Amino acid sequence: MTDCFKVLGVDIGGTKIAVCITDSNGNILASDRVPTSPYATALKNIIEMANQLAIRVGGSIADIKSCGICAPGPLDMIDGRMLKSPNMTWDNVPIVNDLQKALKIPVAMDNDANAAVLAEWFFGSGKGKKDIVYLTMSTGVGGGVISGGHLITGTTKIGAELGHIVLDANGPLCGCGQSGCLEAYCGGRNVADHLKEAVKNDPNNAIFKLACVDGKMDNLNFQALLEGAKAEIPLCVKMWDEFCFRLAQGIGICLITFNPELITLGTTAYYAGDFMMEPVMRYLPMFGWKEMRKCCQIGISTLGLKIGELAGASVALNHLYEKGLWNTNN
Repeated sequence: MTDCFKVLGVDIGGTKIAVCITDSNGNILASDRVPTSPYATALKNIIEMANQLAIRVGGSIADIKSCGICAPGPLDMIDGRMLKSPNMTWDNVPIVNDLQKALKIPVAMDNDANAAVLAEWFFGSGKGKKDIVYLTMSTGVGGGVISGGHLITGTTKIGAELGHIVLDANGPLCGCGQSGCLEAYCGGRNVADHLKEAVKNDPNNAIFKLACVDGKMDNLNFQALLEGAKAEIPLCVKMWDEFCFRLAQGIGICLITFNPELITLGTTAYYAGDFMMEPVMRYLPMFGWKEMRKCCQIGISTLGLKIGELAGASVALNHLYEKGLWNTNN
């Protein structure tokens, strides 16, 4: 299968569900989205959107080669089920089987970090490379790894959970139940919680004067920390330094473990830019050998926010790739 063809991507989140048709060159042909709802309603919405989009691009679902689902964990990858996510009411829903029956095309599923590394590999800065690592940097921290030209999934298909490598067993509690995970230090939700804890008894802290905070505790989030560090507010400068140090530590572990050609960072890095990357790269020699640093490009996703639109479609394409039905040209 070498000619350009269409795939369907379904991106499931806690607040919205996006459905997208792309071609195998990564061109987005049509997309739509709806708010996330209870599973039965959501399934109906996904099926309706898929059919409508197929008509919009001049065909039908029968013209679609494969469907890929990008979903938040935890996932049962063996049986194709979404388990109980912290941010959703869905619990143990057989979404792969349900969509396959309704659409009558192959359906594959993976988590958002794996879907992101696939998108970066097929269409972004990872194109042409065989060994890459992607770190999602958003509410939490996730990871996806391409090694030797294949996605690493592990024995139970849930491998490469890089956000939960432990940096310090005596560190802050993570939502996963461990202490001192990379996510506990660098996940957006945890950053916000630590910031709120630090100023809860300091109502006159300069951070409350930032325009993005507007004097409100509820507005203390990752953006507030970033803006506070740029404004040289002492507390924020200290916390930002800790954030960058721990991120460098996590990147160093990925560097030593996988010896990749590329390590690319997602959302948070996209917004913070060099203000994040420069201190991270200063700290990185503490955690990764020179030889490995020299052969690895470390930077920000070239797909930017577009990576979310391509994530589900990339799961579909990887399904075809692993079956020998598509050549990535990588």
